[in-house]
Amino acid sequence: MKRFVISAGTAALAVAICTLGACGTSENAATQPTTANLQVSAVDSALIAVHASADATVADVGTLNASTATDPGNGCTFNPADGRFDCPPMINANGVTVTRSLAFFDTTGTLMNHFDSTTASMNVQAILSGVVITAAGADTVNGTRNLTATGLFGHNTTRTWNGSGNGTHGAFWVDSAASRTADVSYSSIFTNVVVALPRSANPYPVSGTISRAVTGTGVVTKGDSTRTISISRSVLITFNGTEFVPMTVGNESYTLDLATGKAVKN
Repeated sequence: MKRFVISAGTAALAVAICTLGACGTSENAATQPTTANLQVSAVDSALIAVHASADATVADVGTLNASTATDPGNGCTFNPADGRFDCPPMINANGVTVTRSLAFFDTTGTLMNHFDSTTASMNVQAILSGVVITAAGADTVNGTRNLTATGLFGHNTTRTWNGSGNGTHGAFWVDSAASRTADVSYSSIFTNVVVALPRSANPYPVSGTISRAVTGTGVVTKGDSTRTISISRSVLITFNGTEFVPMTVGNESYTLDLATGKAVKN
């Protein structure tokens, strides 16, 4: 099928124009989208939060993997002005570009100009942007993360991440029930997300959670009917060391595939 790369704002505008009649002739009102027969359920609203959170989580796992290497500063350039390491942009598995800045600290909390076995913690500040192409559409994502890993001192084989993030998510996709656009924002809290080394053998976090608050609007089209809906959902992803992790959206339970970003309702 043909894929369309389109931001949520553009998609929503296109739907709005069609709703106002610009996509058909005024003489044939029957061809215009209507809302009279459209039944929008709580599931429709939840699906948009699911979609945005799935993309963000796949990007987050990629960012953690890149920052939990044996030598995370490898390839990055030390900036003496702020004591941080500036890393070249990297592209995650889902096509999101991540630009990172790293800072290393010893056991006393003193900033270090290198990474070694005496490093106790690491701060990662990241900017995420890009277009995620899916089989059913495309998503435009932007976000920031501020994360700190502890437990680095000595030769530990795990890292524990805590921190926060935020972002925006514009999406267009089609499923068997409807076509949908979304324009949402989210805030995230990372709580004790544990990752294990080496990353090649442990590609998914062992434990911990990411919670998100997702708000915004969406447009659902079923047949010739279109309706704009509001989205406000809390999302919780709980890691378990495997590719498939539980994701709770409001009161509904899903299973998220961290490799593909696909979520299935339980």
